[in-house]
Amino acid sequence: MKNLFQRINEIQRKVKSVHKGSTVKINDKSSYSAVSHDDVTSLLHDPCAEIGIVAMPRMESCELEIFETTKIYQGQTTVSKNYLVKVWASVTFINSDDRSDQFQTQCFAYAIDSGDKATGKAYSMAIKYCYLKTFMLESLDDEESRDWENNCSQKNEYQPQKQTLVKNVPHGTSVPASDAQKNALTKMGIYYSNDITKSEASKLIEQANKNKGN
Repeated sequence: MKNLFQRINEIQRKVKSVHKGSTVKINDKSSYSAVSHDDVTSLLHDPCAEIGIVAMPRMESCELEIFETTKIYQGQTTVSKNYLVKVWASVTFINSDDRSDQFQTQCFAYAIDSGDKATGKAYSMAIKYCYLKTFMLESLDDEESRDWENNCSQKNEYQPQKQTLVKNVPHGTSVPASDAQKNALTKMGIYYSNDITKSEASKLIEQANKNKGN
């Protein structure tokens, strides 16, 4: 009877690559192909079931941050709520013929969403990489490349700007920021939460002016 590592090694010899089966939409004009969680699990499902490897995913920790961003476009101000979720997830691989023969691997991931999908995105991404790295799968994603950013920059489609996000500002006796301060922050391209205090706004404006002077 093969032990767990021998079974994993057998799958590594048979399954080497996972191809991009999903399309990720950036905007109405841009999208790219990627390897999704479903692409990886679909590839490994039958080999693991046949050789006798049980995978037990688990969310070890989950941290949620809620923040608001203010954007001005063509004279109109839009305030939107966003959710940032940070997840540590693990997968325990078990020999189906010997429950004591097992090992665990972990991965971290985070995701941002304006709806209710941030947690699912982060969890699925973390589990996907646990599978990819355990079975040494070639994902063909080239995630270490920066070609996309460079190409977009040359076309003036991707122009990152230095922005500041203020989040989780506590309520209490602090004086709220004035409308004038908020307008100043918006003009400087600084994102802020609606409950930002006067002192926090002053510090951000002061720092932005210093950076501008430098």
